[in-house]
Amino acid sequence: MQRAQLIPLGAGVIAALLHLSVTLGSSGAFMFAYFAQAPIVATGLALGFMPAAVAAAIAAVLVALGSPGVGALSLFVLTSALPVLLIVYFAIQNRVRDGEGEDGSVEWYPVGRLLGWLTALALIAFVAAYLLFSGAENGVRGATETYLKNVLGALRGAQADTAAVDQMIATMAAVFPAVAAASWLLMIVVNGVMAQKFLTAAGRNLRPTPVFSEIDGPIWPAIVVAIGALMTFFGGNSGFFGLNVMLIATIPFFFIGLAVLHSISAAWPGRLFLLAGAYLFLVLLVWPAAIIALLGLIEHWVRLRERMHARRSNKGNE
Repeated sequence: MQRAQLIPLGAGVIAALLHLSVTLGSSGAFMFAYFAQAPIVATGLALGFMPAAVAAAIAAVLVALGSPGVGALSLFVLTSALPVLLIVYFAIQNRVRDGEGEDGSVEWYPVGRLLGWLTALALIAFVAAYLLFSGAENGVRGATETYLKNVLGALRGAQADTAAVDQMIATMAAVFPAVAAASWLLMIVVNGVMAQKFLTAAGRNLRPTPVFSEIDGPIWPAIVVAIGALMTFFGGNSGFFGLNVMLIATIPFFFIGLAVLHSISAAWPGRLFLLAGAYLFLVLLVWPAAIIALLGLIEHWVRLRERMHARRSNKGNE
């Protein structure tokens, strides 16, 4: 068997084993499942879309065999295989700049648009779930509250103030779909970055590593953010729907905001220390993520990176 055929086979086997690690039950094994996408992404970024599709198909078959039932296979296909294949398909697209004033260099599909596709998938998944549970009591929110009560049942039983625990569960349920979408999207981004770095180090990457500090994105999520924000004023299920749509649509702006932060901090003294502190605040407090997302949102109109770059260029020419 040729090496080109062995790589997708091996990638599919590794992806399936990583995904099936959740069946072991331990928290440590569960973490391995987060990296199940990396072998498929690496195959696509090294060999192309079809080898990645073969790896995903092999992994899907093994997942079905290792964990019989529609649920496990559907989860793998919908949350890992299909989104990753979509990203691989667009990530390896390129064109040669051959128009007037162009230099004939290769232009690759923008990373910001990949974030846009992932955001669109997350929004579609949320809308589909919202419609699917529309017939249930309180819809998706009610189903989420029931799930959280089951997960946090021990905490709920151990607390004398069950009203406070119920209030915490209700608050968590209000934003749970958006948090799940953000976690899923972050998982894909991390796997993609890891795969690209590994391939670049090995000299096997089809696409050059993007300059992440220059990430830009489409404007349509800003329109969705505005619509979602308006819907939150209606309250009830409409407010729940609008709040989560708004939060999901801000996800690409969070990554753009991080890119802006990295770009404008290039000339700061003690830059690494300041960035490490910013990431620490993000992990510990979470709410600074809203400021980062706002920074990414206003970047489309303010263009802080361009201004800072022009200012540094002017100083260099003096």
